[in-house]
Amino acid sequence: MAQTEQDLEKDDNFNLSKNIMKIYEPYFLIFPDYYQIFVDLLNKIIYEDNDSPFSLQYKVFFGIMASSTLYNEYLLDDFKRIFLLLGGEKSWIEQGLKCENIPEHIKGMSVINNILAHKPWIMDWRHFSSFKTGLSAFFFQSAIILTTIQRLAFISSSLNLIIHNDIVEEEKKKKLETIKVKKKEENEIKDEEKDDKLKEKEDDKKLYIDTKKKKYNKMEERIQNVITSVKKKYTENKEEDNKEENKDINKKDIFKLYISDLIISYSDFNPHIEKYLHLEDFNWEENAKYFYFDYAGKEMKYLDKELKFLKNMDLDSKNKKDEKKLDLFKLGGVIEKYIALIFGINDDVYNYHLTNEYIPVELKRIIKKIACGPETIKEQELSLCLEKLNKKELIYLIFEVTSIRQRISLTFFAKAFEDFTSNNILLKNNSIDN
Repeated sequence: MAQTEQDLEKDDNFNLSKNIMKIYEPYFLIFPDYYQIFVDLLNKIIYEDNDSPFSLQYKVFFGIMASSTLYNEYLLDDFKRIFLLLGGEKSWIEQGLKCENIPEHIKGMSVINNILAHKPWIMDWRHFSSFKTGLSAFFFQSAIILTTIQRLAFISSSLNLIIHNDIVEEEKKKKLETIKVKKKEENEIKDEEKDDKLKEKEDDKKLYIDTKKKKYNKMEERIQNVITSVKKKYTENKEEDNKEENKDINKKDIFKLYISDLIISYSDFNPHIEKYLHLEDFNWEENAKYFYFDYAGKEMKYLDKELKFLKNMDLDSKNKKDEKKLDLFKLGGVIEKYIALIFGINDDVYNYHLTNEYIPVELKRIIKKIACGPETIKEQELSLCLEKLNKKELIYLIFEVTSIRQRISLTFFAKAFEDFTSNNILLKNNSIDN
């Protein structure tokens, strides 16, 4: 069917919106090759047509759901804009998951979305029981889309603090420049005052008065410019503050539109009341990833490419020879074991004392926060971390931690699905026997 002019205009607007530089992307561009692979991953699993069992609009709506459950306003607004540019129904945006037009299997993923974002270890085979049968491809493609957007939310929230830190540093530089200019002006005034004293002794009083008037007028003009500038800045800040206050009032309600009634927030895995997933029983490399290759082959192909590239990426850090800096590649395996244990995956043969031996406490703290709640990272914690890593290494660490975090979520999802299929067969067999 031929596209109308309206359809072509909509496609052009969508492509333009999709290709706008995002606020976090300049930090991705520190690693240009990796940035391209990550963008390809997003394009292939969300924006490009493939054999997906659901439409492009459904996938973008998953972006809205995933960014909402992690309260990422920037990503939420971005996906909402793209959804509407694609011709998505306005009622989905206005009413959220309460909208009757949203298919039940899309709504049904909202609980799973919340679990994967906050407590993937509580993922259970019963979470699949409310869905109709024959949705295996839908489940695994949905899991990859949701966890990739969740990962992007974790990355952008983590980078926000670095962005803020850069702004603060820039402000400090500006203040230093201002102080230097002020001192220069003060010295010039002192020189002028010396000249004035000499001129006072001169007979030509008229020339002296005229010179004074010119200086006064210049000073008056300078003061007026400063006052105007300050007033303008104050007004802009006030308007911005008012906007932020109004946003904060409705922010939680806006997010809740796209989150299931079962709202889950992160809390630490409790080994006393919750069961570990043991690595020898089920893990990513030997078990989980093959479910995704089987049921979401195209998406998994690009995800696997991105994961492998990140794992083997060369930091080319100038600080490699600095003894105070840590070698992230040597620590990679230790960091992965540490994050896995936080989320309830235990390797019975691994010596977890190595974690404390190789990873400094301040780095452990920030690794956990990147994986669990990057919005809770404090400036002081960031400063301590930057004593061990330079900025480029810290950004790489954010990519690595969120990548490990995604694999953990996908592993729990695959294990729950395996249990679901096993229990389903058992239930059918029991009903036949009876």
